[in-house]
Amino acid sequence: MEIPQTISIRNKIVGILVRRAREKTGKSQRECAEYLLCGPFTYSQCELGKQGFSLPQLEALAYWFDTPVATLWDDQQPLLQKAQEEPLPLDQILQLRQKMVAVKFRQCRQAAGLSQRELGELLGCSAYMVSQYEQGRRDISLAELEVVSEQCGQSLAVFMDEDTIPLGQAEAQRQALIYFDELPPDVRDFVLKPSNALYLRIAMLLSTMKAEHLRQIAETLLDITY
Repeated sequence: MEIPQTISIRNKIVGILVRRAREKTGKSQRECAEYLLCGPFTYSQCELGKQGFSLPQLEALAYWFDTPVATLWDDQQPLLQKAQEEPLPLDQILQLRQKMVAVKFRQCRQAAGLSQRELGELLGCSAYMVSQYEQGRRDISLAELEVVSEQCGQSLAVFMDEDTIPLGQAEAQRQALIYFDELPPDVRDFVLKPSNALYLRIAMLLSTMKAEHLRQIAETLLDITY
């Protein structure tokens, strides 16, 4: 299958998943368009897969829908639903994320040894469009990011951000809660008790120690108990 056709199919899949998440939260296309600071027609075209959502846009929608961002590109991910309380300065965040993705996009192209023209041919667009992507002047669709990351031998995670902006922090918090829920009930109960904080810190400290030091501690404990 040709890469431009693959990108078109992925855009349609992402559009379907975004619509699924949007409808579950009871939001309209117009509301989502206003949230993303774009026109209703542009938004509807993205949901139809006629153009692709960018990664920053998907991150913003996931934050607003209060669902893991992976649910907007992977149909195996379960949807979560909660009400988001505090709005973010989304225009600034989207601009920042667009610039960050653009830098990583250029780095991936260079790491793959591709010129802007060669990458444009691969994606089915012009070298000028690639240059616009790399300057952060045009949104890069998720499908195109997947192609570029694959060409570089990396995962899509290279474009993700977990630390510098609230969207990434919110996503990291959701993932932490998911991991926490997967712990055995007795372990969760132990972690949730404030009085056990000291034991948890000791466990954290022990996990960073070398095996020989752990053996010494174990021998000392045996000497004390016997």
